[in-house]
Amino acid sequence: MAEPIEYEAREGLGWLRMDDGKVNAMDLAWCERIQSQLDIAETDSSRALILSGRPGFFSAGLDFKTLAGLPMEGVRETTDAFMATMKRFFLFPKPVVAASTGHAVAGGLMLLLTADIRLAAEETTSKYGLNEATAGVPFLGGTLGICRYGIPQPHHTELILHGRMLDAAGCLERGVVHEIVEPAHLLARAGERAAALADLDLAAYATNKLLLREDVFDHATRQGESMMARAPGGNVFGAMADSAKKKT
Repeated sequence: MAEPIEYEAREGLGWLRMDDGKVNAMDLAWCERIQSQLDIAETDSSRALILSGRPGFFSAGLDFKTLAGLPMEGVRETTDAFMATMKRFFLFPKPVVAASTGHAVAGGLMLLLTADIRLAAEETTSKYGLNEATAGVPFLGGTLGICRYGIPQPHHTELILHGRMLDAAGCLERGVVHEIVEPAHLLARAGERAAALADLDLAAYATNKLLLREDVFDHATRQGESMMARAPGGNVFGAMADSAKKKT
């Protein structure tokens, strides 16, 4: 059985694939696995990283069902690990090309937005969006900074504040992704886009990326910390689950 997160370096490029056979939901184990693969990708001879999901799903974001049943210490441990993982991708010292093979929702879209270049499969069934507002979950730490950085400012209200869901074409129209590609050619095209960046000086690239992005994430983190007193108390994921049960 394949691992839910696999990394392979070939022909100067690193390929990181998420496939848990379901929706690539993120929990503490997911964060730990992907961080261990990033340790390898960061230090090997690859010149760029390509991140992809499974057919139909890039990622559905945090595993709300698991979080709903955790004590507050477990929720905090998981969300801290999630934020650290998002920051690591956002500041990763090599170019990152993300190839979305399907739905990218909430934390899944945030993960997509960490990439330098974002591609999506050209089809109409997959949904992309930040449903935090409709789900009742505040943005966590610096993740709002990733969203502000990756989504062009004219679409902040529509996509960040109102949580509008889009298909791949809508993402391309609004600059959320940079290119849409026929599904059969998506990974090959991602490889081409990554290979085109292979001649970058990685030391200069890493420094410039920090200069460009680090304060964006850290500023959003400070904002989030200052707003904690106004955020919903308790396990908001548990409250979400209770609300969903009442609606059924």
